[in-house]
Amino acid sequence: MDPRYVAVALSLCAAAASLIVAAYAALQLRSALRELEEARRAIRELEEARRQLLERLRELGGRAGAGCAWSPAISGEVRAIAYILPSGASTPLWRERYGDRIYFYSHANLSAYRGLIERDFRVISLAYNTLIVVIPADDTQLYFSNLRLVDELARRAGLRVMWAIFPKWKYGPEPDYLTPGSPMNRLVLRVMEFLAGLNSTWRVAVWYGWSDRRDPEDVVRFYGSLPDGLKRVYAAWLDQPYAEVARGLARYNPPFLVVTELYSEAAISAYSGLLERQMVVTGYYGARSPEEWLSGIARKLQLVRGVGRYLGIWIFYDLNDGSGEEYAAYRPEWRAIPDPCEMRVKPVAG
Repeated sequence: MDPRYVAVALSLCAAAASLIVAAYAALQLRSALRELEEARRAIRELEEARRQLLERLRELGGRAGAGCAWSPAISGEVRAIAYILPSGASTPLWRERYGDRIYFYSHANLSAYRGLIERDFRVISLAYNTLIVVIPADDTQLYFSNLRLVDELARRAGLRVMWAIFPKWKYGPEPDYLTPGSPMNRLVLRVMEFLAGLNSTWRVAVWYGWSDRRDPEDVVRFYGSLPDGLKRVYAAWLDQPYAEVARGLARYNPPFLVVTELYSEAAISAYSGLLERQMVVTGYYGARSPEEWLSGIARKLQLVRGVGRYLGIWIFYDLNDGSGEEYAAYRPEWRAIPDPCEMRVKPVAG
């Protein structure tokens, strides 16, 4: 056979073999690419499942309450802080003119303070999930418009609200709100009904405490007189001098939340563990830095007794407001807000 034909045949065989190898390699590559894509898809699915799981855990943690770092007695479910005047526009005007700074909500047009309140709420949301907004009982259109605005801004900031009604005396003596059908009772119920219909409302607390009335049955009877829709949101608010009323309420095992303001270490130890449904409101006086505030509040939280106590802090800001209390848990110049549950300082943007 002609050697030239042999060479050509060998070349053709080599080319065919190369084609076979290339085809096999291409098949292998396609198979590898399919496997790689399937692996990538599986990774994406795992990442999505992980993300959903983390969101669910955060949700459950927020509901069940992971507790506070310095007190196993305190639930992490409700981390609340009291709020009255905007930190950027605090003034003694309301106290000097009307006798109490809470009349800000009756006589100011809060639309003029909208930006300042929005900023405060953004800062608060870094460490808290609930606002305690302290208001008088009133019935003007301006008043209700102001409360709607607070509701809107709280909802946008992801905060729920516990309204604290300190009734005052618009239609008679303050204790008259306990008497069904009295002008003060009708006023307080009208305000409660309005607040119960707002989107951000979690609870509506009503203040109790007078030197000549420290009867827990007053509170129980008032609760019993409420319509079912208001019973659902009602909470009783007891200032520290009336904390002994909580001891009497414990005999009734009340189905409503009882808020107890407890500032002294003795009061926290004595009254924080009395009720199944209880919020301990406390604060630290005169802090000059967020670290000092955290150190001071930690000592108090360690004294809280019981299980699942809700925490309320008095107060977000109270400087230059005419009250002279100086329990502020935040100052704009700190550029940070202390978190009482995580026991760390959280930077504030801007």
